[in-house]
Formats: sequence, structure tokens, C-alpha cells
Amino acid sequence: MKRNMVPLFAIAFVVAIICTGVWYGLFAGKLRSSTEIPGHTIVVAARDLDRGTVVQRSDLRVSEVHGVLGGAYSKPEDAVGATLLTAMKANEPLLEERVSPRVSDAAGGAAGVPSGMRAVSMHIYQSEGLLNLLRPGSRVDLQAVAELNGSTEILTVLENVQIFAVSAADANGNRPPGAVVTALIPARDADMVALADAGSRVRMALRNPLDEGTTPRRSQALAALFSSGGKGVMDALEEPPGGTAVAWDHPVQLHVWVLNASDEALEQLRAQSVPAASDSSWRFSVFHSNAAVAALVGSLEEKQELEIMAGERLMAGLGRPIRYRAGSAPNRWGLQFAPEWLPGGKLGLQVKPETAIQYDLPEISSFWMEGFLNEPPGQNTPARLFPGRSWERKHLVIVVSARTIQQSSPLALARSDRGK
Repeated sequence: MKRNMVPLFAIAFVVAIICTGVWYGLFAGKLRSSTEIPGHTIVVAARDLDRGTVVQRSDLRVSEVHGVLGGAYSKPEDAVGATLLTAMKANEPLLEERVSPRVSDAAGGAAGVPSGMRAVSMHIYQSEGLLNLLRPGSRVDLQAVAELNGSTEILTVLENVQIFAVSAADANGNRPPGAVVTALIPARDADMVALADAGSRVRMALRNPLDEGTTPRRSQALAALFSSGGKGVMDALEEPPGGTAVAWDHPVQLHVWVLNASDEALEQLRAQSVPAASDSSWRFSVFHSNAAVAALVGSLEEKQELEIMAGERLMAGLGRPIRYRAGSAPNRWGLQFAPEWLPGGKLGLQVKPETAIQYDLPEISSFWMEGFLNEPPGQNTPARLFPGRSWERKHLVIVVSARTIQQSSPLALARSDRGK
């Protein structure tokens, strides 16, 4: 009997060895290979970061993990300039789904915040429907609403502003009132937008991305809206008492800009014009081309060679001069425009600044004026007119785009209140 069991034990032993080999080949090899997965470089937070942080190189460090982490950054340079949509803890991997896309430099250079711009965050109210439509790159107008002297007033702070980042939506895809939106703001306007965010309710108006037009900024009060009889404020200005449109005798449309101009801006203006007249306080020059004036002002503003302090669109006609006033009370300053017939049957424009000589344009054309020249030390009239601005090595310049209008129907006064 015992001799009969020996072959059975031998067969069992052989089967056990075979099973052990099979198990080792199937499982032990896989366990060994799992420990040999190559490491991959990922980017993690170097410290705790708040939501809305525009990521800088110092905010990140490089770490290694086994395997591949989907959506992770492999190089810090790829994440610099992105805006965090959620807060991060130190050593937490930075994933693409947790940041907003970066905005490339307008000149095609390094990605991030373009040179001369600032990424400014603000809380948006009463625009919840628009918040769900915003994406990085969207274009909006910023409006500030506040209670002033017992009346509700609204002011368009900036136009054609590019969205940099939008706070994350909730589980239903909505963003609550006061959601944080980050926009690209010219450096000179960053304080103004921050002040509007701190002291008023900021609203947004979504723009067509191809619409680059702007309108003069003006403050509108709720009381003025209702006192216009249900019409818009501009409609009320355009229609005289009695509701009858007034015909203009040879109307002239004027667009006035008051500028804080650098030496470089002054040289550009001189290159596009010819000197016309001057006295001890003012210097007049006439532009070569009426059509290029607005483009020139916009280009110099974009290059930060000038700042538009105030501006207004006006209408004047024969027998109906128009006066423009700018500056901060009580230091207001005025400029009068009066179309008139000149010998030879040409329509000219009489320009009369306060405390300066009158200048008569030989015919309707666009011009610019450099003012308050040769002032005694300490006078600094520009600083009194527009306090809070630096006028060191700057010049107060008034640019006027003027053109006659072919009147085929009665026109009425179209005037804004920017600068008033």
C-alpha cells in the first residue's frame, strides 16, 4: 500500500511546482513591473494659493510621480500667467481644469498679462445672466452704480474691456451675485476700477467682440431719467421744449478731447499738422487730414503717450455758438466755438478760449491747441483743472475734430456730458 502512494506523492509534488511557477510568472512579474513604472515630472503649488491668483513662477515647483497624471503641467513655464479658479494647498498638483486659459501678449510675445496692462479682479452684481456667457477673451463695458446724495447714479467706467478669467460656476452652471471676474485693465485705469469695485456695485454690458466703438463717458442719475418723460437722457437733450425739431443753419459737428500729453505725443501731433497761430498762452495747429484725428488720438492713448482727461461731442451752427467747459469745480475752464461766414463764401469757425486770443479758422477743419504756456512758477493751471494727475513733463492739449454736416433733414443738438 505504501509503495502505491509514492507515485501519487511524486505527481502531487510535480503539480505543486508547476502551479508555483505559473503563479510566479503571472503575478509576481506584474508586481515587479508596477514598482518599475518610470517617474513623470509634474508641477505643484509651492505654497497655499488663493482662488483668482495669477500664477507666477515663484508660486510653483517641480515634483515627480509614478505613472501619468492626466491634465497636469510638466513645466512651470506652461502654467505661468494662468488664473486659479479654485484655491490650492502647498504641494497640490496644478491641473489644467483648475485654471483659466492664459491671455497671450497682444504683440505675440510671452503669454500672460500683456505689457502695460493689469489683471484686476472685481465683484459683479445685477449681471448674473451675462456672467454665464462670459469666457476668457470676451469683451465688456464696465458700469458703476452708486447712491450719491440720495440719488442712484450710473457711470460707464471703461469700454471694450477684455475678460481674463471668470470664477467657477456652481453645480448647476450658474454664478451667484458678486461673482469674481478678472479683466485686463490699462495700468493707468487699474486704480479707478479697483475704486469702483470697492465703493460701488459694478455691472457689465457684453459687447460684440468685433465692435470696437466707444461713446463719451457720462454719469446719469435716476432722477434725470424719470424727469425726461420716459425718454432716454440723450433723447431728451436732442428734442427741444415743445417737441419740435430745430433746423440748424449750416451745422458743424465737433468732437473735443482734453489730453494730458507727453513730449512724444506732442511731436506726433506736430508731425500731423501745421502751425496756425499762437500767443503767450496758446498755440494753434491745423491737421493735414480731418479723417486721421480720431485714429491718431486712439493710437497715442494705446501707446500710453497721452491720457484723455475729458471729452465731448458738440453741435454748433450759424447763429448758435456752443461752449465747452472742462475741469473740476471751482476751477472750470471754457472754450467757445462759433461757425461764421467768411469773405469768399466759405464757412469758418471762430475759436475763443477763455483768457486767450480769439482764433478764426479759415474754413472748417480739425485742429489742436497747446495751452497755458509760459505760466509763472507755481501757477500750474492744468493741475488745478484736473487734480490728482501728474503734469510733470506733460502738456495740456485740446484736440478738436470738426466737420460740416450736409443737412438733408432738421437736426437737433446731440451732446454728451463727459467732462462735466
